[in-house]
Amino acid sequence: MENLKQIPNEWNNKPNWIHGDSENLSVLVDKNRNYDMIFSCPPYYDLEKYSDEQGELSALETYEEFLDKYNSIISECVYRLQDNRFAVFVVSDIRDKKGFYRNLVGDTKSAFINNDMELYNDIIFLTAIGGLPLRCGIPFKKYRKVGRAHQNILVFYKGDVKKIPDIFGEKILVNNGL
Repeated sequence: MENLKQIPNEWNNKPNWIHGDSENLSVLVDKNRNYDMIFSCPPYYDLEKYSDEQGELSALETYEEFLDKYNSIISECVYRLQDNRFAVFVVSDIRDKKGFYRNLVGDTKSAFINNDMELYNDIIFLTAIGGLPLRCGIPFKKYRKVGRAHQNILVFYKGDVKKIPDIFGEKILVNNGL
């Protein structure tokens, strides 16, 4: 850790957590405020059910309903994002009931592109593989379905990429030991 250089927090900002349905951003947040960043790890449709609340993304009946609401939420978020800022979504492809991939990663990319944000970085986040044989042993033996051991961290940008150094500077957190 001796090679780790800390960057002082010049802004001293703390997050303001708001609990609510993201589709209702017009009620939950100040619509005139421009936000600096969007970050989300949304539900992966029906992979895990988060709650039974009406309209909750993970509890919707069909993938089409999920995508309609998901696209609406992304549109609402992008509308509130300042120009020359980033949106970061952690997603992974998911399987349908027949075992085929639904393309959540591609659908997320399309939602942002349709809202005038371009994919800027696609980072692969490797997840722990220790439980993978337990999760996927039988599906692999029976159906030859390989378990997924990563997620995509999709980074989108809204604005002129040439302004990134002017807005964000060149200060970065560096660990030379990696």
